[in-house]
Amino acid sequence: MRPFQVWAVAAILIATRTPALSQTEFSEAEAHAIQAFLRENFDNSNLGMVVGIVDERGSRIFSSGRLDDGTDKRVDGDTVYWIGSVTKTFTVLLLQDMVERGKMRLDDPVAKYLPKSVKMPSRSSKEITLLHLATHTSGLPFDAGLDESPNAPGGNPFHGLTNEKLYSFLSSLTLGRDPGTAYSYSNVGMALLGHAIERTAGVSYEKLVLDRICRPLGMKSTRITLTPQLKSRLATGHDQDGKRVPYWDIGAYAGAGAIRSTANDLLKYVSANLGLKQSRLTPLMQSTHDVRHTNSPGPIEGIANRNTGMSWTDLGIYQPPGMQIIGHPGGAGGYSAFIGMDKKQRRGVVVLENQFQGRLNPSVVGCAILQRVGLTKDTTTALVLEVAGIGAALATDEKTRLLRITKVYKDTPAAKAGLTEGQLISKIDDTPTAGKTAGECAGLIRGPVGTKVRLELIDSGDKGTRIVEITRQKFVTAG
Repeated sequence: MRPFQVWAVAAILIATRTPALSQTEFSEAEAHAIQAFLRENFDNSNLGMVVGIVDERGSRIFSSGRLDDGTDKRVDGDTVYWIGSVTKTFTVLLLQDMVERGKMRLDDPVAKYLPKSVKMPSRSSKEITLLHLATHTSGLPFDAGLDESPNAPGGNPFHGLTNEKLYSFLSSLTLGRDPGTAYSYSNVGMALLGHAIERTAGVSYEKLVLDRICRPLGMKSTRITLTPQLKSRLATGHDQDGKRVPYWDIGAYAGAGAIRSTANDLLKYVSANLGLKQSRLTPLMQSTHDVRHTNSPGPIEGIANRNTGMSWTDLGIYQPPGMQIIGHPGGAGGYSAFIGMDKKQRRGVVVLENQFQGRLNPSVVGCAILQRVGLTKDTTTALVLEVAGIGAALATDEKTRLLRITKVYKDTPAAKAGLTEGQLISKIDDTPTAGKTAGECAGLIRGPVGTKVRLELIDSGDKGTRIVEITRQKFVTAG
């Protein structure tokens, strides 16, 4: 379950449309733009995407494409998708529910809820707590004990991953950092949290999700084990190349990403998170949003600017005036998903697609809708961020492997310093660019507003170099 990936790296300056603060609802123009975007990209495709939006007026569904299940069925708000890591928001909600019931405490060691035979790793006499698992600060690795071989049945790396194998992995693990000291996204940590919760409650993880979340919210199409009726509405998953992917069972990783759901169900879930639909769960949900860790690693190389809660994150994206956007992406085994919300304007979005790492990224689409920057080519292939840079688009030069300037934007520090398209950058401050990716170089160029970055330039066709010093400025970019 990958949190999400961003396809573009070079900074692209975009013009943003800042909405009036009184416009807290989705407009008809925004609704028409969403449907037009889906028709353009999916009308003649075997893939399908569903977008759901919700505000104080209620919810709406937009969709295009097919289930690709051997019929001509079109996707809609009741189509079932695997939501992958969006499951983690359900897991941390179950944890808060257990805390409220007095069954668990956030600062309890995880070992308290596991068999005594399991040797939980620790470091510097610090034990991993439930809160560490819920906030991705446990020090546990991204994944554990997966079958990454080409011969894994159905391409499923989670095949045969049992609780016993998870126990064995943990008992032999040495932590690379002290628990609680740094954010590092961990599937194994969230899987372990889900398992600890189900052991304490004495019922399966799936039953807890159904009894404590789905039934109170009226979510009738959200399951891990699909009924025949739900299977008839399941969109077939596809890989990056558009090939069908068999149905995956992820075993002991249930708490990290096993849930299947629909846009209609997830809109109910988002509504409760926003308080649009009042529920006993709403205050528990909102407590999972609270920022627990700052400066967490972001989706772009070299940028660490995310605020993270109990699995929820602000994604490090541009926050337009009057907005407070958080969300959670998910993707694996032929599917991609995103749910997000603007907590200030009380608007939410759900985006589901039956392709993993395809041309369009549901996380990027969902964020663009919430940011109201428009569904353009740039804003549907790269997250819209607010960064401090110089105002130039960058790429790795195929011939020299140095950093090449592909575009200089008008009235930016780069333009004022005389930078031009085609110039090569051999050094950023004292760091050579040779062999580094454009993303790594962009991370070196970006920094605090008002600080300076020194570039060593090679002009096109000239073997000589010259040094320019540029003051960083704030930009809103897609990339």
